[in-house]
Amino acid sequence: MRHFLFVLLAILAAPVSALDEATVFDKTVAYLTRDADCSEATTEPGWERRVLTMPRDGYRLRYSRFGCAPGAKGALVIAPGRSEPSYEYVETAMDFIARGFAPVYVIDHRGQGLSPRLLADPDKSHVEDFGDYIADFTQFVAAVEADLSALGASPDLPLFLTSNSMGGAIAIGYLQKVGGDTPFAAAALVSAMIHVNYISYTGKRARWLNLRIYSESGVAVQGWWRCAVAWLWNDDLCHDYASARTFGPYQPGTRSFEQDAEAMMTRSRARYALRTHMWDHFDWSGIRKAEYAGENWQGPQIGGTTNSWARGSVRFLREMRAPDSLARMVDTPVLLLSGTRDLRAYRQYPGVFDAPPDLSRHTGFCDDLNAASLAADKGYACQFSAINGAFHEIYKERDATRNTALDMVEGFFLRHVR
Repeated sequence: MRHFLFVLLAILAAPVSALDEATVFDKTVAYLTRDADCSEATTEPGWERRVLTMPRDGYRLRYSRFGCAPGAKGALVIAPGRSEPSYEYVETAMDFIARGFAPVYVIDHRGQGLSPRLLADPDKSHVEDFGDYIADFTQFVAAVEADLSALGASPDLPLFLTSNSMGGAIAIGYLQKVGGDTPFAAAALVSAMIHVNYISYTGKRARWLNLRIYSESGVAVQGWWRCAVAWLWNDDLCHDYASARTFGPYQPGTRSFEQDAEAMMTRSRARYALRTHMWDHFDWSGIRKAEYAGENWQGPQIGGTTNSWARGSVRFLREMRAPDSLARMVDTPVLLLSGTRDLRAYRQYPGVFDAPPDLSRHTGFCDDLNAASLAADKGYACQFSAINGAFHEIYKERDATRNTALDMVEGFFLRHVR
C-alpha cells in the first residue's frame, strides 16, 4: 500500500512538460545550436555526442547523452525509430530529466541519424543484417553502464528503457539476447515495430491485391527474390531502394504538414516542422567538420529503405515473435504503448474504410509474451495500453497526448523499481 501511494503521489506531482507546442521549435533549435556540453555551466541539460567503435567491424556508432548527473529516480536509455536522430529526443530527454530520470542516453542506430551512412548514397536507409542493430545496441548499453559508473552512480540506481517504432523491435531483440542478464528494471516500448503495416509506406489504396503484395509475406517474397535470386544478374539490387517510386531519396523542401492526416505520424505541426528544419535548414557544417573526418555523413536526413533492410526486418520480426524468442525476455517488465490511430501498426482491411483501426497484432504480442512468462512462473511480463486518437510518433505528438504518455511511462517505471 505504501508503494502504491508513493507511485500515485509521484505521478500527481509530476511536472508539466519542459516545453510545449508554442515554444518547442524555437527553444529546441536554440538549444541544439548552442551545442553546450557538461563542461559549461547552464540551466539546461548538457548535450554530449559520443562515439563507440564497434569491435567486430570498426564502425563508429554515435549516441547522445543529455544531462550530466544521475537522477533521483534512475537513468534512461532511448532507442529511436527508423530515420530518427538522437537529437530529436532532446524534448523528451528534458521531460524525463525534469521528472528525475538522468542522464538520458539516446542511440543513433547504424546508418541513420548522427551515425555514418553505410552506402555511397547517404539517403539510403540500409543495414546488411538486422542483427547488426542488436549487436550495436548491446555495445551501447554496456557503454551506458560504464558511463554511469564513471559518474559515481550507485550500483542500485535503476536503469530504464524506452523506444519508438523500429527502436522497439531492436529493444525486444536486445532483451531476448540478454535474457535474465538485463540491466533494465523495466521497458516502455512506444509504437513498437511488432508487425508492420507495409502498405502505409506506399500510399496505395487498401485493396485486396495491394494488401497481399505489401503484406509481411509479400515483402518477404520480394526481398528473397531481389536479394537471393536476382542479385545473380544485378548485384546492386539488394542495395537499391525497396520502393524508389514512392519512398526513395529524400528531397529537401518536400515535407508539408497536413492536419489530422495519419501519414504525418503526429498531429503536432510544431514538432513536425522541427524535423523539417533540422533536415533542410540547420547548419551541420561545424559538427560535420569537427567530428566526421573521413566518414560518410553529410547530415541527419535520410530517405527510404533498401531491399536488404526490408528483407532483414521481416525475417527479424518473424523470429522475434516466435515462442522460443518470447521465452527469453520474460525477466523484464514491458509496457507496450500504442496510439489507436497508429497507421504503421494497425491492420487494414480492403474496402472497409470506415472500420476502426485494429491493434490486435500488438495486443496479441502482449498476450503471447504473458503466456511465455506465466509458463516460466514469472507472472505477467507485458502490459498493453493505448492512447485514444494518438498517431505513430507519440513522443512527438500534441501536448496533451505527450503528457499522457509521459505520465503512463513514468508510472510504469516506478511500479517496477527493483
